Amino acid sequence: MAMNSFSHETRARFMSHSITIQKLARLFLFFLLCFAVRPADVKPGSVKGRWPIKTSLPEGTDVTQTGTLVALSDLLALPPAADSMTEQFETVRYPKTAGANYAEGQIVRTRGYLRLVAGENDGDYHIQISETPDTFDNSLVVEVPKDDPVFIANAPDLIPVAKSVRAWVITSLKLTRDPLGLTIPMRNPPYVEVTGQLFFDAAHEADTKGGKYRGKDINGKQLPSKTVWEIHPITRIAFAPVPK
Repeated sequence: MAMNSFSHETRARFMSHSITIQKLARLFLFFLLCFAVRPADVKPGSVKGRWPIKTSLPEGTDVTQTGTLVALSDLLALPPAADSMTEQFETVRYPKTAGANYAEGQIVRTRGYLRLVAGENDGDYHIQISETPDTFDNSLVVEVPKDDPVFIANAPDLIPVAKSVRAWVITSLKLTRDPLGLTIPMRNPPYVEVTGQLFFDAAHEADTKGGKYRGKDINGKQLPSKTVWEIHPITRIAFAPVPK
């Protein structure tokens, strides 16, 4: 009798805990759905954020070109094109700065460990790559816009390119859904080669004061970049051989 009584009591407690866990799970899902970014909330960026530049390429650019291979460390050390954002360059690319090896608008490619993917409310897939798979010191931001004429208004040739890149992100990284409103860290960061336009995100230059720039949270730690240079838009991304 004592064993049966104990068994019934244990079973009752287990059922009670299970119901509580289920309630908490449903509550968590409710809040997640309430605060998640909805497709209707996704809108193109503004001219002040240099949206016309970051969703286009210089006239005459071949979107299939391989680009100049640049070490990730060199991109992270690239001097800023300007100290701050000005209206003069909202729709115009910055000229090559004195002594710089690379200029905005140039098609470059670089390699690094893909640390995370995030879906932002301007439609971009925000990706960060770093020199090693375990560092939180710095990373390079590389982004691809939404493959839609609303988001890529002045560069129709880029739409199928963006579609291909975004499909690679979903399929090759084995994501179960579009990352809109999410930040998805890679448990085993793959080594990739990213090609695209070198872009200076002047609107965020002030954020680098003190050596840090915007970064996403990954495993409870921020993965910041020490430069506002980006590859945006990405024109190609692929796995690459891990350096020995």
